Amino acid sequence: MYVTCIGNFDGVHIGHRKIMDETVKLAGKSRFPSRALTINYPWGYFFENFPGLIYPISERIELIKSTGIKEVQILNLKEIKDLSPDDFFVLLLENGVKGIVVGDDFTFGRKAAGDINTLEGLSKKHSVELKIIEGVKYREKRVSSSWIRETISRGEIELSNKLLGENYKIHGKVYKDEKLGNILGFPTANIERGEANLVHPKPGVYVVSSYIDKVQYFGLMNAGFRPTINYSERMKYEVYFLDFSGSLYDKDLSIKFHKFLRPELKFDSLDNLVKEIQRDEKIARHWIKSNRDMIKDVRKKSQLFP
Repeated sequence: MYVTCIGNFDGVHIGHRKIMDETVKLAGKSRFPSRALTINYPWGYFFENFPGLIYPISERIELIKSTGIKEVQILNLKEIKDLSPDDFFVLLLENGVKGIVVGDDFTFGRKAAGDINTLEGLSKKHSVELKIIEGVKYREKRVSSSWIRETISRGEIELSNKLLGENYKIHGKVYKDEKLGNILGFPTANIERGEANLVHPKPGVYVVSSYIDKVQYFGLMNAGFRPTINYSERMKYEVYFLDFSGSLYDKDLSIKFHKFLRPELKFDSLDNLVKEIQRDEKIARHWIKSNRDMIKDVRKKSQLFP
């Protein structure tokens, strides 16, 4: 038997965390273990122009468990989308649900026929404890995964981070590319995300950081298509770490986004490109030093602040 929160939970943002905190509390009171039923894809995934998930499902599971939820079960949207509200509730009962925690905008069943009122009636009928959590608002707007996807794709990374409750990040393995960064004097780590159907940040230059051998380094990431030299048909992620030297090939890195500096530009010459990167580096270092209080946990571990 479980106390269970239900939702897509893409991004595990501050609204989701409120639901999960309440799930853990209710589980403690009822002495049942806590569990999250996460639906693998939101409805929008099956429609044209869906921008992509914030995180892959594997990352979502890790984030959910970091809130204190003991178990995570994945529901396949294709398998449940045509169930009636009553049949969906039977599925929950068959999965040992004794307590349910959901957001106040929760819908379920074919064509979202079931809402909070439906869920209250079914829960009462089957003696299941139900807790409905009011949505979290930021600047008078309800926090949602769709809003966060929009902020990421618009380059509003500092807003994304506030809504997520932590830094937006991407994961991937460093691979060998054409070593253009070395030629320009700014050696970069090229990150292969390896996951399809993920939202892309706005093409541009970002202040980022990553742990390398347990030390956190700051860097500049260019996320884009390299319009100046060797244009790429797909988005590339290239990180120039400001104070790191050494090989990173085949290392798995998690890259945290801190700030959007500028959009990706096409330059008339390599000299102008180099000058712009030098300017980006100066701005990035100034920003990092000016935000020491905000990143004071990072300062203790970063070689930028000996």
